[in-house]
Amino acid sequence: MRKIDSFILELIYLAVGSAALGTVLAFIVVFACQHFGIDIYSNLWILLIPVTLAILLNICFIELYRKYKKK
Repeated sequence: MRKIDSFILELIYLAVGSAALGTVLAFIVVFACQHFGIDIYSNLWILLIPVTLAILLNICFIELYRKYKKK
């Protein structure tokens, strides 16, 4: 069995961090919908906001990591 490359391990850490941040954002959106009285079942598109933010943040973190890791 081959040892996992450190670069891949760091990318996994970035992905897990982005997923955790996406989970926190999802809870914030659900609590905000509850606070403002928005029916989340009729507006399921609202749950796409934390998912897209988590994906975009993951891509940004990876690109920033590649940019500053080479220096």
